[in-house]
Amino acid sequence: MNTTTNDLQSTEDKILKAAQNIFILYGYHGTKLHQIADLAEINKSAVHYYFRSKDKLYGKVVSRVIENILKENNNLPTNQNPIEKQRWFLFTELYNNQNRFEQALKELYLNDWDKKLNDVKELLEK
Repeated sequence: MNTTTNDLQSTEDKILKAAQNIFILYGYHGTKLHQIADLAEINKSAVHYYFRSKDKLYGKVVSRVIENILKENNNLPTNQNPIEKQRWFLFTELYNNQNRFEQALKELYLNDWDKKLNDVKELLEK
């Protein structure tokens, strides 16, 4: 059975969407990879195949949430509920899991991770 690029992208996207939902609900420490795999309706080994580790997947989710919130904050969305959940995720991770959160930012934003951290803090203060 040949796997096309679209199949790979859709599996990766399914994992990212599921991971975002699970990480937002449970935070880094409360999230288990089997929860993500179950929600994405894939085998747990696929999570490892695409992202190698929980830390790398967490970093991708943090990046997506930050970029989404910064983008949406500028557009003044009419439906605040998803944005508020994402803001809450960033707030709880920043203060309850600060070392891992900052490590993810350092890996994602090599040259300006501290600026990104300040952007997040400013956003959460609004």
